[in-house]
Amino acid sequence: MNTQVTDDDANGGATAAAASHAVEKAAPKRKPRAAAKQKSAETGKPAAKTKKDQLVALLSKPNGARISVIVERLGWQPHTVRAALSGLRKQGIEVARSNSPKTGETVATLVGEGKQFGDRAAS
Repeated sequence: MNTQVTDDDANGGATAAAASHAVEKAAPKRKPRAAAKQKSAETGKPAAKTKKDQLVALLSKPNGARISVIVERLGWQPHTVRAALSGLRKQGIEVARSNSPKTGETVATLVGEGKQFGDRAAS
């Protein structure tokens, strides 16, 4: 954008004013992330589930979840799913792996005493 004003230009002042106005419009103001989270807490709506919460919910199903299903639902790559499962194990959450009898694909399942996810992470 050219903001140079010449003496030959009859509207020289108008050009400079228009250029400075365009610069002001180009930088939109954004809300800080903390303000957005605080607003959802004030409205009483439940907070959005994290990907980790979604992963645990998938693994908590009676038959577990195939890796391909987790990839599809969470939008992750297969190696990211395997890393997330490893991360759950490091937190003390037991994750069992088996192969599907029909397709031979890896199936992951949570193993435990029926505790909730939050209870396991705290201990």
